[in-house]
Amino acid sequence: MDQIAASPFHPLPADKWQWRPSPVPGQIVYVTTRDADGEVNLAPKSWVSMAAFRGPIIGFGCSEQHQTCVNVTATERFTLNFPTARQAERAPEVADAPRESRLAVAGLTLEESRVGGVPHLLECPAYADCSLTRTVRFDGGEVFLFGRIDLLAMHEEIVRLPTKDAYARLAPAFFCEPGVVGELRVGVRKNVRDWH
Repeated sequence: MDQIAASPFHPLPADKWQWRPSPVPGQIVYVTTRDADGEVNLAPKSWVSMAAFRGPIIGFGCSEQHQTCVNVTATERFTLNFPTARQAERAPEVADAPRESRLAVAGLTLEESRVGGVPHLLECPAYADCSLTRTVRFDGGEVFLFGRIDLLAMHEEIVRLPTKDAYARLAPAFFCEPGVVGELRVGVRKNVRDWH
């Protein structure tokens, strides 16, 4: 009887903090929210994903205790700002800074919303101004906040670029594990079908 070949796969622990390397990187975004008094909060997050074409719906994960979740729950608004890899380099320092200093630590400036939502970051090449549609709660005080994109906007010069150049200018960054951030490498392929 032939011997069954050993699997090339090694099981990873259930604790995501121990996934090294992580096969599930998350795009780094800066979430802007407002509290009930109108003060803007800035927080880096890396668990963000499109959820549905109709809406369209996008969402991100965070702790129920974070000011971001408190603000979104109270106002039902949030803005996802998509920084370049260079702008995302300061995300750990932004996360560790006191709330009132985060904008200065990030080196970014606010611009008011065009649709009555939360301000976005002027220097980031794109943003999604969203209204909360659903909150999903998980064990351990974690939540995933889903929002309808009321306005998705991008720096005008990027929209006019060829595809490969446009993605190079967007230059998104991805959190892989503490101390490891990845960047997008774009290669345009022909005859690739649309899929999701």
